[in-house]
Amino acid sequence: MANHRVKDMALFDKIVATISKNGPLSLANYISHALGDPDYGYYQTRDPFGMAGDFITAPEISALFGEMCGLYLAHFARLSGLRDPAIFELGPGRGSLILDMRRVWRHVMPSLATAPVHLLETSPHLRSVQQDRLSDVTLFFHENLDHLPAQPLFAIANEFFDALPVAQAILQRNTSDASAIWRHRLVGLIDGQLGFVDGPALSPEEVHDWALQISQTEKDDLPSTGDINNHTVAEYCSLAITYARKMAHHLKMYGGACLVIDYGRDGQSGDSLQAVANHQPVDVFYQPGSADISHWVDFSAIRRAAEEAGARLIGPITQGEFLRNIGIFQRCEALAKLANLETRRGLFAAVDRLVSNQQMGSAFKVALMLPPGTGFPPGFNNGDKGAAAS
Repeated sequence: MANHRVKDMALFDKIVATISKNGPLSLANYISHALGDPDYGYYQTRDPFGMAGDFITAPEISALFGEMCGLYLAHFARLSGLRDPAIFELGPGRGSLILDMRRVWRHVMPSLATAPVHLLETSPHLRSVQQDRLSDVTLFFHENLDHLPAQPLFAIANEFFDALPVAQAILQRNTSDASAIWRHRLVGLIDGQLGFVDGPALSPEEVHDWALQISQTEKDDLPSTGDINNHTVAEYCSLAITYARKMAHHLKMYGGACLVIDYGRDGQSGDSLQAVANHQPVDVFYQPGSADISHWVDFSAIRRAAEEAGARLIGPITQGEFLRNIGIFQRCEALAKLANLETRRGLFAAVDRLVSNQQMGSAFKVALMLPPGTGFPPGFNNGDKGAAAS
């Protein structure tokens, strides 16, 4: 028990030492330590997925999720007529999603099933799991998107962007003259414990990048601070913007498509930071390295980044609507006819969990990044901005 306690506190002590020496950390920097520290980071030291881990993702709920995503990407690959494509998954976890997609590709589009697979994965432990489960395919690992293959990509990012380190700013209002300012929300020490402290004001460039507003005269499509409560929190994920731009640039150059599936909304979500350990919510400063930390994805920021790079983002629409649109109920019914009663019940329960608004169907959104063009594809029947975006 004592050794376990020492391990739980090791990253806390490391972060405290850094703050004591250099001052408060940005929230994004703190999250980077908590999730990615090479010795104690959450994703570097464990397999967090499934009942034995801390959370369950859609591919772990049912193979149907991966099959439907695979069928959808195969549809685009067939329409594009692009030769020599590569497959790319951002944040592949245990490899369950890519396994399910490749299984269906063997039947409907063998060229995708035999295409090289590229994985954006930084965890040595998860890389080992992925190598074991994908031993029959040419596999390439990436630390970032700086060295994508010079060929068309058919890609998927499921619950990837939500785990990237996010920064926060907090609005502080002067009650005497009603002026307001956005300040960085940093992580510092309060009575020897980690906690939020105020940082410097956002620069005008940062206010613009975060799509925030100081006065009503700036942007008519954004609320002025006069409409925002004191101590309102806003979030910005610079790494998400970087990844979105690089993927968009690649799709513009070589073609392909990228499905983005995550919980979030088409705009700011406020303070959406959350931490989970053993399937239970915990404080974001709970034993750094022992809990998953995530946030709601701002799809409008990803759209802006894609468009700046010359591509486009279709959606988002809700996961439930997307899966219904592309035929998950029909696929489930067909499988149920061949299954026993217990298996049928499991199938229907899994689909309900994926589609129902009371479970994953509403909070999770789906968007599709494509090369420049016009129109919108099957599955996205609301145009470029899904009606169910909030």
